[in-house]
Amino acid sequence: MGTRIENLQVTKVVDGDTIKVLIKGEEETLRLIDVDTEESYSGGSKPVTKAGKAATEMAKEYFTSPGGGFVQVSIEFDTDDPEHVCLAKHRGNYNRLLCYVHKGDENYNLKLVKEGWSPYFVKYGRSRLYHEEFMIAEAEAQANNLQIWNPETNCGGLSRDYTTLLPWWSLRASVIEDYREIGVDAGVLSVRLDYETIKKTAENEEFATVFCDLQSGINKWTGGGALIYAGSKHHKFNLWIPNVDGEEAAPLLQLIEKRYAKHGRGYVYVSGKVKKYKYKPQIVLTDLEQLSDFPPIS
Repeated sequence: MGTRIENLQVTKVVDGDTIKVLIKGEEETLRLIDVDTEESYSGGSKPVTKAGKAATEMAKEYFTSPGGGFVQVSIEFDTDDPEHVCLAKHRGNYNRLLCYVHKGDENYNLKLVKEGWSPYFVKYGRSRLYHEEFMIAEAEAQANNLQIWNPETNCGGLSRDYTTLLPWWSLRASVIEDYREIGVDAGVLSVRLDYETIKKTAENEEFATVFCDLQSGINKWTGGGALIYAGSKHHKFNLWIPNVDGEEAAPLLQLIEKRYAKHGRGYVYVSGKVKKYKYKPQIVLTDLEQLSDFPPIS
């Protein structure tokens, strides 16, 4: 069992996999982990689908009490760290809390997969607590042609290409498992989980190996170099490749775009001296050996 916070009041249902609750008097947005219901609102890169709209309506009904207000729920984090650690570290790129939601004795995340509202979403890692249950739930939903697995659900509208997405997510999940099993013990820093340590490392200009996601590839060409946003809005961490017209830069640029960006591996171990640039921690890349698919041996 992971760390739990009980009896939290739901204040809003955003969509099938995102709700808001009150925690210690503050409204927090929850992004439910290991699930990814289809979209019901436009504005992102994923298509709005009939299944996404239906999932949002299902969630609104699910979290509404017979009296008309929203119910109370419990949340569970994917580790058993102390509550204050979970509230600080179990946050995604948009500062939303990453967790499971329980209504009574039911795990809502598992319900979404079992009923076919969502695939088992491992793009950011497998469930530490419920991996086997999610695998079984997804197989049952696929076998019974439920919701997103039924072509009739989105017939005549947009849909998501799970034939491409599922293998890609699985590849990324295997990379994250290596990090969890080997990288953490080897002292590798995670941009999301160890951001405060990364900032201190930058202040002292120390050498470090950082586990980060290069899915977006090269983000900006400026000042004769290439800038990569290897963190997020709340965990800013950059990689900088100087002198992109030089011979040394070409292999680095090609490797990032062909191996890590878009539907590539995404995650990579980046080694080098961490320094501050415009108040953000940064590593300058000048050598291919600074990028690795494998965590260092401690």
